[in-house]
Amino acid sequence: MTKTILITGASKGIGRKTAELLAADGHQLALASRDTSPLKDIQAQYPDQILLKDTNVTDKTAVLDLAKATIERFGKIDVLINNAGLGQFDRLAEARTEDWDKMIDVNIKGVLYAIHAVLPGMIEREQGQIINMGSVASHHVYPRSVVYAATKHAVKVISEGLRLEYQDKIRITTISPGAVNTAFADNMSNDEIRKEMQSYLEGGLSPNTVAEAIKQCIDYPENVTMTEMIIRPKR
Repeated sequence: MTKTILITGASKGIGRKTAELLAADGHQLALASRDTSPLKDIQAQYPDQILLKDTNVTDKTAVLDLAKATIERFGKIDVLINNAGLGQFDRLAEARTEDWDKMIDVNIKGVLYAIHAVLPGMIEREQGQIINMGSVASHHVYPRSVVYAATKHAVKVISEGLRLEYQDKIRITTISPGAVNTAFADNMSNDEIRKEMQSYLEGGLSPNTVAEAIKQCIDYPENVTMTEMIIRPKR
């Protein structure tokens, strides 16, 4: 069945691979990123299925506009994939508080803004799915990742709260990957940690693997919910 799926953070990594996979499967996609120009090739390949919308998820008005544009184009939103996220890693005493602000704004507020924008329509139709991208850091805390782990623990709590409040109406899923071979570390402010993380991620999961996991959760029958999936590379 064709669904309308909204993906944040869609321009690269897991978001990009998920968009490619779901578009090939025939779904209608609203693809959001601060810069959607890297997605124009997907739009050109599937012009009737793709809406591109430059969106900063920390701007709640922009997120509402994204949801509105998606409904105007496709009529409804069946699935939200809250994929936008970032990480900065450092010891607490040495970290930059502006890095904390960015992580909290994107990883927590951005998730909540998107949920708030799509949830009323899903509740009204008593149908829909919200997939929040967590992390193994949603379950464990590691040195130099305290604030990042806190934001991802928050994502897990948000998903659990949604499930308690609305599981009779919609499906809620958290997908928590381990290391994934993406450009996730490229913008880290600590040069030493960035190089360590880039090397570490090279041995991680392919983003295609995570995209397949997302598709699997969407493809389950409507009366089945994959509440949480933790997926890690074999080391």
